[in-house]
Amino acid sequence: MVISTHLKLAFVLVSAILTVMMPDVAYSLVESTLVGLFELLEFTLDEIIEHFFHTSRHTTQVIVFYIMMGLFIFIAYRIFVHSKRLYFVVRREFPDWWIQQKERILVQWLSLSIGKKLKMISGCTLGVACVAVLVL
Repeated sequence: MVISTHLKLAFVLVSAILTVMMPDVAYSLVESTLVGLFELLEFTLDEIIEHFFHTSRHTTQVIVFYIMMGLFIFIAYRIFVHSKRLYFVVRREFPDWWIQQKERILVQWLSLSIGKKLKMISGCTLGVACVAVLVL
């Protein structure tokens, strides 16, 4: 069954909204999932190595530790290589994008009437005041 694009977009939007509304629950869910996956990987490697090589529990744990250490070093290296490439792309493209956004916003702001500008400023001020009341 193919999930439609609109359903995928709705799922992403609902997930983003729930993450913004309940960040502690979202963080706890992600943390629990990652810890569970880590434990599953460790248990699976323990069982596979102990079954195939007939080692003691301690030896198996040492072997699994070094396998997982090598795996995490490899993943960290791949992330480093990718992030370095991403950094150079962002460094090259960001100034042009920033200038385009500033020009677009300035043109939009200048095209507004004085009444709409006042509405926008008062709405933003009210929003900031509400957030300040909720935080304090």
